[in-house]
Amino acid sequence: MLGIQLILSLVVGISVLALFTGFRTLITSSNESDERLQELLQTASGAAPTLRQLEMRASFYQRAIRPIVDGLLQGLGQLAPQSNIDKLHRKLETAGFPGNLGVVDFLGLKILSGLLMGAFMLLLIYLARPEMFFIFKVGFSLLLAVMGFLVPNYWLLSRISARQSEILKALPDALDMMTIAVDAGLGLSGAMQRICDNWDNALVDEFVRVLAETRLGRSRSESLEQMGQRTGVKEVISFVTALTMAERLGANIANVLHIQAEQMRIARRQKAEQLAREAAIKMLFPLVFLIFPAMFAVILGPAVPQLLETFGSL
Repeated sequence: MLGIQLILSLVVGISVLALFTGFRTLITSSNESDERLQELLQTASGAAPTLRQLEMRASFYQRAIRPIVDGLLQGLGQLAPQSNIDKLHRKLETAGFPGNLGVVDFLGLKILSGLLMGAFMLLLIYLARPEMFFIFKVGFSLLLAVMGFLVPNYWLLSRISARQSEILKALPDALDMMTIAVDAGLGLSGAMQRICDNWDNALVDEFVRVLAETRLGRSRSESLEQMGQRTGVKEVISFVTALTMAERLGANIANVLHIQAEQMRIARRQKAEQLAREAAIKMLFPLVFLIFPAMFAVILGPAVPQLLETFGSL
């Protein structure tokens, strides 16, 4: 009994440490970027730090604990079947690789989350209800382990939805700015570069990748098509299709951008009108189940004792 509790406590401790590592990585990614920028500025000024100094600047967590946890995540990720690797990679790419998680890292996180939830449930049962049958203990632990295995999937889907919403929100304004830039004499790549210089959002990240692939020798049409597939946003796919067709047919890019910008503005206005129509229906639930009962309690509450006394005397 004591040995099982010690093993479970060890598994829970390692799992909590790994999950804490993941959350801390997500939070401190921007700080690490600032530190790299400062190092580059120092190098440009002639005061290049040595390798020993760079290693000692990192915290004990980054130098000792994080490599162990990363190795644990990658080791667990190798246990996953190979058939889902490509599908998961596309989802992570659509989500923008949150937390710099690769496919193996994410699979390891899923397995680790399942182990954490299952071990926690088993330890809780052993401490609270030790007289429970062993089959019930294992069953509840496996059920919670499956739930823990699926939790990262829902987190990834939420990140995909949030990123697609951010892209869809920024697309109409980006098209307007691209239209103005092209009318001013810039090319399509120059207009995209101007947006990248002034904005910072998920759509800009996709534009940066398209420009980088184009500089490396990939055709712009192919890079744009890949961008549409990565984002999974219908409006972006429509915009990319119109641009690629215009390039292949030799049409004027400025006219295509004008038409696309106008369509995006109309679609955004229609979306706002649709949300406004849905607001009344969405307000029914809190109105009926939350506001009306409180109003009835305030209005009819003082009369309830008198009614009870009247009916009781009858």
